[in-house]
Order: sequence, then C-alpha cells, then structure tokens
Amino acid sequence: MKFKFTVFIVLGVLLMACNKEEETSQANQIPPGSTPFTDDDILFVPYTSESPVFKDQNGNDLTLNFKERLRTEEYYAWDQTYFTFSTDPSLELEMRLRYLQSDVSKKTLAMYMPYYDANGILRNNLFEMPIDPTGLEDGFFKNIIDFYDTLNVGGTERYNVYEVNELVSTDAAKDGPNNFSKLFFNRTYGILQMRMKDGIIWTLQ
Repeated sequence: MKFKFTVFIVLGVLLMACNKEEETSQANQIPPGSTPFTDDDILFVPYTSESPVFKDQNGNDLTLNFKERLRTEEYYAWDQTYFTFSTDPSLELEMRLRYLQSDVSKKTLAMYMPYYDANGILRNNLFEMPIDPTGLEDGFFKNIIDFYDTLNVGGTERYNVYEVNELVSTDAAKDGPNNFSKLFFNRTYGILQMRMKDGIIWTLQ
C-alpha cells in the first residue's frame, strides 16, 4: 500500500512538471510584458475567404485570390493569411500578425508584397503597421506611416486609414518597376490601394 501511494505521488509530480513546462513554453512565445492576440486583434485582418478585386487607372483588373489562413500562435507569426495574384499565380502575398520588437514591443501586421526585380528574381517587399495607431507620430513608425481618420482613396471616402511606406528602402540592386512603393489599409476592408514603382495604382473595387 505504501509503495502504491508513493507511485501516485511521483506520477502527480511528473504531471505537474509537464503542465508547468507547457505553460512556460506558451509564455515564451510572446515578448515579456505583451499579451496574446485577442479575437478582436485578429480581426484587424478582415479576410476569411474573400478574394478582393482591384482595378488600375487603365481599367485592368487584379484579383487577390484567397489561398488559406493559419493561426500558428507564434510571436513571429501569430496568424497568417495568404493570397495569390490572378495576373501571376507565382506571386504570393502573405499577411502576418506578429510582435515587432522596436522601441517597445508592438502587435503588428506585416505584409510581404511579392514582385520580380529588374533581373527577374522573385522577391518580397515588407510593409508593416501596428494594429493600434496610438502614438504613431512619435514612435518607431513616425516616418513610415501616416494615419487618417478619413481619407479619399481612389474616389471613395474611407475611414481609419493607414498610409504605409516600405519598412526598409529596397536596395537598388534588388529593386524594379514591379516593386510596390506604398499601401493603403484599414481594418474594415483590408488593402484599399496598392501603388507600384512603375506608376500603376491598384484600387479596391
């Protein structure tokens, strides 16, 4: 009887240790002082299965074909949404909710915009924005993002709009006319407009 009681105690201790290790592992997935992404945070990326359609100033259409959405819950990729371009399926756009370590830890949306450089090499240009616009004018993003309560985008009045420049200027050797220069985004519709370096402007329809 004493032997059985001892075995139960040992098993209990092992189970507690395993649970503590799992909790520690989960806690290590996000930066100290941060909180997990809430359901409301996740909705900053408004797509579930939609394939938004854009038109350029020459009347051409472009559809971002929804591919999949993954909830990985890692600090570097908490939630990921993928699209392919109707004009070229080899171009895949990723929207990644993550934590950015800058002056302070921020919950952000990183958008990896695909393009072929001048030498025909497939690359990505990174555009990133905090999901909370508070303090944009003073912090890490002050020279990268402008935020508007109301803005006319392509002839349509939009609300709570982020105007986002590339996070880091593209090296000349990796640049090209098909690269992206600026994005407009809000949490209601997602991408509102995409501007390219060749002057083409894709506006949400």
